[in-house]
Amino acid sequence: MLASNEEIFITVIASAFAMLLLAVVVIIAIVRYKIEQKNNILEIEHLKITYAQEILQTQIEVQNATLQQISEELHDNIGQLLSVAKINLNILEETEQTTENQSYIKQTNEIIGQTIQDVRLLTKSFDGDFVKDFGLEESLSHELLRIRKTNKYQTELLVTGERYSLGYDKEIVLFRIVQEVLNNIMKHARATKIQSQLTYGSEKFIICLKDNGRGFDVQTTENEQLKYSGAGLRNMRRRAGLIGGRLILDTEPGKGTRIEIEVSPV
Repeated sequence: MLASNEEIFITVIASAFAMLLLAVVVIIAIVRYKIEQKNNILEIEHLKITYAQEILQTQIEVQNATLQQISEELHDNIGQLLSVAKINLNILEETEQTTENQSYIKQTNEIIGQTIQDVRLLTKSFDGDFVKDFGLEESLSHELLRIRKTNKYQTELLVTGERYSLGYDKEIVLFRIVQEVLNNIMKHARATKIQSQLTYGSEKFIICLKDNGRGFDVQTTENEQLKYSGAGLRNMRRRAGLIGGRLILDTEPGKGTRIEIEVSPV
């Protein structure tokens, strides 16, 4: 009987210890879960803040690039047109009204008309939020028109598929990548043609930019003249990844460059 009581006592103690141990394990598991949950929430908040900062930085860069374009347009294009118009008007003041004068008047009117068109074109760019107002496609079309007006490049824009909006965050990032690509083409590619295509697919949206320039060796990351390589390319790929997309580069010396950016429509 005594042995039986001892066995019962030991069993009770062992059971109590096991339950206590189980309770401790459960409490530890709950505490760890709560900590991980809190860390996940903090990580999500951090990612949201980082994403918002990236979008803001992209907006600022687009605005700065736009202001730089405006400055160059005012100096190189509109300033020259107004100078020619002023010279023509000075000639008219010093000569009699003849058939030759009529030619100067007509030419001056055409110059002033062209200047008005250029100013209207610039007013679109002056709004740093024009991607939001006009959308990615029209913003790209505007960039290509600006490039074409330099008389140094032939540009082409092809659009396929049924159009849809990608949302402002994606479009501002894509437009900034496009600006970088076009800027690199004009500075380094020695190209004469720029072809661009927007493909609105059901599963992915694709921007393709292609030039007929000199191309380059992708592995030559130390070549500072070619901003596609090294940090420039990494930065564009990082931005594409920021919106869940990817950037594909196809180039080699003497065969031009083709850049494709793919993103999900949703």
